[in-house]
Amino acid sequence: MLFIQTLWQRLGPVASRPSWKELARSSIGVGLGVALACLLVVLADYVHPHLLFLFAPLGASAVLVFAVPSSPLAQPWNCIIGNSVSALYTLLLLWVLPFLPHTVLATLAVAGAVALMLLLRALHPPGGAVALMMVLAAEQLLPVDWLLLLPVTMLSAAVVAVGVLYHRACGRSYLQHSLAATKTQRPSTRLALSEDDLQQLLQRFEQSYNLTPEDLGDLLAAAEEDAIKRRMSSVNCGTVMSSTLLTIGVKTPLEEVAELFHRHLIKSLPVVDNQGELIGRVLRADLFDWLWQDHHARQQQTLWKRLRNKSAKEQSTAKDLMRMPEMSVQEDTPMGDLLQELASHDVQFIAVLREKVLVGVITRSDVIRTLLALNQ
Repeated sequence: MLFIQTLWQRLGPVASRPSWKELARSSIGVGLGVALACLLVVLADYVHPHLLFLFAPLGASAVLVFAVPSSPLAQPWNCIIGNSVSALYTLLLLWVLPFLPHTVLATLAVAGAVALMLLLRALHPPGGAVALMMVLAAEQLLPVDWLLLLPVTMLSAAVVAVGVLYHRACGRSYLQHSLAATKTQRPSTRLALSEDDLQQLLQRFEQSYNLTPEDLGDLLAAAEEDAIKRRMSSVNCGTVMSSTLLTIGVKTPLEEVAELFHRHLIKSLPVVDNQGELIGRVLRADLFDWLWQDHHARQQQTLWKRLRNKSAKEQSTAKDLMRMPEMSVQEDTPMGDLLQELASHDVQFIAVLREKVLVGVITRSDVIRTLLALNQ
């Protein structure tokens, strides 16, 4: 019994069970791709009988395009060029060395097709099947001569075209950027790894034809975020927050607000009411803009206008520059729930509330300090 269990663990399925949504999406896509190929064959028969015909490796290409669209092996270049170059090479082989036994031709055809696909960066497993099919059916196919390239290329392109439209309609990513385009177009990954670093990792573990650098970067970044979130799930915002608060009211004069910014290295100040409830915030940048505009206006005013407007300036308060609160959480909120917000928003601080009363704030420095403490 133990032997059978061990054997099953080693030889049994390694892929996870697909969801019903994934199962339906893949099978429907394959059906649509093959259906279009069949339709093209039927329509071509009206113009030129036997010009196009279905070939078995096309089904394998459809499986890759619709079931594993993110794989480099399933990309349009690999599918179309991989199948086409395999067919072209095999035709040349049959034309130059027709006297060789089928077993030798089959060996040379598949091995050469794989070598050419690798050289062209167009490795596509069904391409090997295309080469073998043409050798095994040489007697039936050779009378068609070089027109054999037409069904292989056209029907492969048809499956790819359906794949592009189908995956776009399903909101799923299919088309991957080439390595050169990725280096110039794609923004840097959230990891401290360049595209070259990711590519070297794929080559190190011999996964270059299973994942793209973009996929690997997304997987590593997601794993890192989940690991950090799990470590921080036991820490709530009330533990991390800074409870020593600097707050102002709506009637606090802007001169006093400027003095607070001058004495403390902070970028914003929370505005609270008489009950301590958070009602807004004032940014250092907004205050500097106000001071500059006021100074610029005063430079252009006459002495009489300055004296007349002096009382109005003295009445400027925090209410004149106050913005709405940017982000707030309850003090029992797990810190792990904030990571995505902090990663996607450039917030000055996160207000921590006890019901509606402000009891503390969390800055990026507080988060970094917590992460360092958890990693020790």
